[in-house]
Amino acid sequence: MKKIALTLAITAVASVPAVAGVWSQSCTGCHNGGLAQSAEQLKAKFKTPEAFVKAAQESTNPMMMAYKNDVETLKKAAKELYGK
Repeated sequence: MKKIALTLAITAVASVPAVAGVWSQSCTGCHNGGLAQSAEQLKAKFKTPEAFVKAAQESTNPMMMAYKNDVETLKKAAKELYGK
């Protein structure tokens, strides 16, 4: 009985899904410092989350076309980056 309870407890703890943020899921693939500016470079360039979102919306890079009109996602990514 103890083995079953222990097995169930371990399974329950191990099966908790990890939730990655918008930045982790959508942005880090390109914004890694090689292909596009890293998170640190973006934060140094754009001092506020609002400036970050505005710059993303005004981007002419074709890779940003899928994101530039999704203001809510941009705001979530900015919140993750800036912590505000």
